[in-house]
Amino acid sequence: MECLVTVQIGGQDISCGRLFQNVRHGEETTTFSYDPSYLSHPKAFALCPDMPLGPGTFHSSGLRNLRAFEDCMPDRWGRNLLMRSERNQARLEQRTERTLFEADMLCGVSDFTRQGALRIWSPDGREALAKESAGVPREVELPALLSSADLAVEDLNADVRDLVAAGSSLGGARPKASIQDTDGTLLIAKFPKASESQAEDVCAWEHVCLRLMKACGIAVPPSRLTRIKGRSVLLLARFDRREKLRVPYISGLTAVQGDDGERYSYLELAEFIEESGSNPDRDLPELWRRAAFSCAVGNTDNHLRNYGFLWNGSGWALSPAFDVNPTPGDNQKYLATALDFDRPEADPRIALEVSDYFRVSEDQAKAYMRKTAHVLEAWPAIARGEGISEASIQRMSSNFQSGIASLESTS
Repeated sequence: MECLVTVQIGGQDISCGRLFQNVRHGEETTTFSYDPSYLSHPKAFALCPDMPLGPGTFHSSGLRNLRAFEDCMPDRWGRNLLMRSERNQARLEQRTERTLFEADMLCGVSDFTRQGALRIWSPDGREALAKESAGVPREVELPALLSSADLAVEDLNADVRDLVAAGSSLGGARPKASIQDTDGTLLIAKFPKASESQAEDVCAWEHVCLRLMKACGIAVPPSRLTRIKGRSVLLLARFDRREKLRVPYISGLTAVQGDDGERYSYLELAEFIEESGSNPDRDLPELWRRAAFSCAVGNTDNHLRNYGFLWNGSGWALSPAFDVNPTPGDNQKYLATALDFDRPEADPRIALEVSDYFRVSEDQAKAYMRKTAHVLEAWPAIARGEGISEASIQRMSSNFQSGIASLESTS
């Protein structure tokens, strides 16, 4: 299989190279090479750190070493949808189910909702892959999408075509979909799991964290919470879109040239910002503030795919924060991405010790932690204002109280 690859820069789709897939004896290999015209383009940039601009070919087993493409691939939820769709289609057509390899997954997601600014086309460049004729659902269709997501978990033979169109391009394990609001703005809708109890209310607690982060001076995407038959659905603006324009995006994992499942440190993200960031004076302190906040609320799922960077023409800028979730309980918690290389504890004291690497002085760090502790005091009022049940608030109480105490102990 051969595909033309374009990247959108300032609203213009610019041909940047070609991707080739070869499958032999069930093993997939892929190659990518930049187009010579792209290499001479005045606004050309490397799609990711391990695909530097220049002639030659990049080789990979699957797409593992072509990380720029991995970032616009579906994660567990979207992959399951695509495989389910293929299984159902094969049954309808009375044929053998195809094995979907990595490049097939890349080409199978909705072109309109694919993350970032990369677009995948047929070899002649006439058709974007995959073109979705049904279009992206509107916000009024949320109840039907939530029902479809629930059914997809319960019934392996359920028709998931509406979810493939809406949600297959997005990363993460939880059910989600791309939708458009009444103005046509592209949003991410994050759904509760079918088995989730009212006391868990994960989407609502993520929204609470986003509101608290904003009050702490951390950049977050616009978000709001809606409830469908008492269940929380979180709506988030897509920060890789500016109106109809696509913005180049890479994950934090791609930034450090890392692999899923391995352990990394915020210090590695800091090094990337120093070397390739468009504004280290702004983004290094911002990254540190997010790390300190994660310690305070027990955001233990802070792996590097939950950090991102946007290309702004002069370098990579830290994207708004996303996927920040508190963890119940006052027990010792451990971060997926550690503040220091060998200390994964979610402890603000470690954040204080390493603050200098992020261009944050000790006095600034202590002042910020005092401010954060004060902001976090409002968590119960915010939670109740968002309609979170008293049982859920009680379940999360010891986590927030212990986090506030840990922040106060640093000063």
